[in-house]
Amino acid sequence: MKTTTTDFKYGKSYKIIGWGCRFDSLTELKYAISIREDYVFLRERVIIYYNPGSLQPTEYLTSNYRYYAPDFLIRHKVTGEAFLVEIKPRAFEGHPQLILRKELAERYIKWKGYDWQYKVVFDDEIILSEDQLQDFVDCCKLKSKSAFKLWFDRINRKYAPGAPSLFKPVNDNKQTEFAMFGKIRSSGNWQR
Repeated sequence: MKTTTTDFKYGKSYKIIGWGCRFDSLTELKYAISIREDYVFLRERVIIYYNPGSLQPTEYLTSNYRYYAPDFLIRHKVTGEAFLVEIKPRAFEGHPQLILRKELAERYIKWKGYDWQYKVVFDDEIILSEDQLQDFVDCCKLKSKSAFKLWFDRINRKYAPGAPSLFKPVNDNKQTEFAMFGKIRSSGNWQR
């Protein structure tokens, strides 16, 4: 994506791998921990390609098109309510780029006919329970990649006891289908 003067400026990014995705920051990891019990989430799976002149989403790419990848697509495990989520520090509130991203996401959702809503979650809105906070603090203390993998495997088993180990490849088609569409296709039939 071509950068402009209105693009966000970031400091050092911390790449953390776990739950089949990569987190660009501890804030994103904190958010994932905060929603894990109630929501199925996909990390940066939705990519919105658009024409920068018209801001219209497209599936056909040319050299002058740009893209935007919201941080999360989440769907509530019980209610089925879905959100396309952008995570930002509170300092970015009212930033022109957030206004642009909201417009792009809402146009994309309408264009595709999805049942999603778009929302920005600021870092100070992410509230962790005591257990979640302890998990987050434990994660922040880890230094090596293998320690992170062991921690993620332990946390994954806490939230999904029957889930396969994170050390094995996982077929997440059902989770992806549920997050995207609110239902799972089984034997040719769609079910919630």
